[in-house]
Amino acid sequence: MKFKGTLWMAALFFGLVLYYYLVDIPAEKKQTEEKERAEKILLFETGQVEEFILKKKDETIHLKRKSPKDWELLKPVQARADASAASSLLSLLQSARFSRVVEDSAQDLAVYGLKEPSMEITLQLKGEGKKTLLVGDDHPMSQYLYIKRGDENKVLLAGVNRKDFNKSVFDLRDKRLLRFQNEEVVRIKFQNDGKSFELSKLNEQWEINDGKKTKGDGDEIVRFLGLVRDFKVKKFLDENPDSLKEFGLDTPNARLILETGKDNKPMTLLVGNELGNEGFYGKIEGAKNVVLFGNQLVKTLSKTPIDFLSKTLLEFKQENVARIHLQTEEEKILISRNKDDAWEIIEPSEADADSSTMNSLLFDLKATRVNEYVNTSKKSPEFFGLDTAKKTLTLDLGEDKSWSLELGNKSRDDQNYFARRAGEESIFTISSDSVEKLFRTLHDLKNKKLLNFDKDAVSKISIEYPDKTFELEKSNEDWSLTKPEKIKKVEVFIGKDILWSLNGLEYESIVEPSPEDDDSGLGQPTVSVTFWTGKDLEKGGRVIVGKKVESKAEYFARVNESATVYKIKAHLVESLPKEVGKFKKQ
Repeated sequence: MKFKGTLWMAALFFGLVLYYYLVDIPAEKKQTEEKERAEKILLFETGQVEEFILKKKDETIHLKRKSPKDWELLKPVQARADASAASSLLSLLQSARFSRVVEDSAQDLAVYGLKEPSMEITLQLKGEGKKTLLVGDDHPMSQYLYIKRGDENKVLLAGVNRKDFNKSVFDLRDKRLLRFQNEEVVRIKFQNDGKSFELSKLNEQWEINDGKKTKGDGDEIVRFLGLVRDFKVKKFLDENPDSLKEFGLDTPNARLILETGKDNKPMTLLVGNELGNEGFYGKIEGAKNVVLFGNQLVKTLSKTPIDFLSKTLLEFKQENVARIHLQTEEEKILISRNKDDAWEIIEPSEADADSSTMNSLLFDLKATRVNEYVNTSKKSPEFFGLDTAKKTLTLDLGEDKSWSLELGNKSRDDQNYFARRAGEESIFTISSDSVEKLFRTLHDLKNKKLLNFDKDAVSKISIEYPDKTFELEKSNEDWSLTKPEKIKKVEVFIGKDILWSLNGLEYESIVEPSPEDDDSGLGQPTVSVTFWTGKDLEKGGRVIVGKKVESKAEYFARVNESATVYKIKAHLVESLPKEVGKFKKQ
């Protein structure tokens, strides 16, 4: 019986829950929605509005929808409307609510300023006729307005701000100068103070033509187009002037011409005289009205070819680089690629170059960007230290092709170098950080690896200290200790770590002249490491480590049978096991 009672209570509970979610919540939601609808000033959907009329005492503004996202201004002037401003105004009107009914049937509308309203808003709705709203006086005790719907006698009090509705023709007019999409523009022509040049795009690449053709910076040109597209009219001055002469637009000081394709007429922006500190007179060629531009637009249009030069320092394929010349006031380095595709240092002395460092240098060169081009019209190369370059980087690219970067003085803040490409007049700056990455020292470029072997081929390792020797032998993938005691299997990482340290061993510097064995400690080593390869135990290599270098975390060392003495970092000595316990599994 208890089970049946519990089952019945559970069913009742779930039934109540379902009722709440399926009946109560929808009913409550519907009631809320109906309340919100009842409190709205006007019931409509913004997408239904075909025309919008704002009638004020001194003017009437009439807008008509041309497409879902496009509006035109019909009165007081015919022009393109600001679609965003029109949509915002309709959205505000659609969401506006009244707080209470002041009178159900007002006998004297003048009391509320509704007999001759300050504003009358009319919406022409698609398939639903018109909706009208009259806006009267401000409530004396609050920020609210008296309003009345056109088809009712009720006077309502609405919590809206008058300035939200009281839009001017300027507010609702499209103030953009030129309408285009950046990707559509294929040619830009500049004419300013009698000088002209153009930018043209072919296969997504921009070119500057100012008498000679040079590569343009696509990013910079796109930024310029974005600025021009977003600039807006400051004032609409005269819709139909009798003469353009008073504005200086009969013979404009500057022109900007945009071409967007063969079938489209070019768009031309004309700039006339300056109006004090307010801006410049201007117009679009083909349009009648004269407008006022802000000073910033004219500054943007006052670009020169140098402003659009490509910021890419050099484009090249790494496999095409045959030689690299690095010359500074301290040293001259020549690195060449051999027939095996490896890099060799030819000058100042022959040595193997470090392949990873060479690849890094070429990668950094490809990534280096021009910071800024310098206007050199009044200054000679000597001013920038480029009469005799302080540093030079040259690439031999095969087929008698070469490219050179010349560096002059540093900027005053030491953050940049003045530079130019050999054979070019343009002077520019590149960052000091980029220069440091490109001009490596001879020591940086050398291959400093002391051993070169296949780690997997090593079958025996001997670590000799003055008082003990450890010997490790490999069988398959397992390492065992044979001296000073036998351990069948040692920790699996022991052998791998020793070989990894040996294979990565690099010298920090070469000691010249080579010190005596007693001075370097190589006669009585701190430790010696020898390894053998293959089943026949061919000797793979040997590192002898002497004394620690005074005041440095480095040791003297010699490799194999070479007499050369190196300085190496302390890592190898510190990483080698020194006690039998290190070999035992924990």
